[in-house]
Amino acid sequence: METWIAVIAAVAAVAAAAAATVSGRFVQQQVREMKRQTDLQQAIAEGSSSPYVWADVRLQSRNGWNLEFVIGNSGPTVATNVRVAIDPPLPTDHEGVYIDAMHQRLSEGLSSLAPGCTLHWTLGPSADLVNRSGSLAHRVRIACDGPHGAIPANEYIIDMADFRESVARHDGTLVDVARAIAKLTEKLPDQRKPFLVELDSEGE
Repeated sequence: METWIAVIAAVAAVAAAAAATVSGRFVQQQVREMKRQTDLQQAIAEGSSSPYVWADVRLQSRNGWNLEFVIGNSGPTVATNVRVAIDPPLPTDHEGVYIDAMHQRLSEGLSSLAPGCTLHWTLGPSADLVNRSGSLAHRVRIACDGPHGAIPANEYIIDMADFRESVARHDGTLVDVARAIAKLTEKLPDQRKPFLVELDSEGE
């Protein structure tokens, strides 16, 4: 009888150990899944509160003719230590000294770039820049820091040949409106000078 009791106790102990092992593995899986979810939520939170710095070559809206290099921050927070590398450098045929200074400043790093802020540099007439011989592709690499540390670098190609055969549009700006108003104002009489009013006396 005692032998059977010992056997039953041993079987129960083995079953309990197996159950504990399975339970332990399940708990470990739960812990790993909870950690994964925590890391994912933290990454989403950091991503949604990180700056997004971009760079592009665009037509100037004020004239629809010149090309300009633009960098901006479309994210919700301030970007700091903004570094932009352009390889090969953008052409300096028309705005040489300014573009050289731009390359140096961007490679050394801008102190900060606030949300919604953009910086513009004129490159020159679009027809001259897009009709050059050879490759017109420029590799741009952007790196910066955000409130949670370094932002992964963003790298892509800007090919100025993509502007060929595209329509150069002048969308107009408030400057154009101001100029039109100024021209109309010039045609109006000067309100500061006295003016004569002629009365029709034929009915007298």
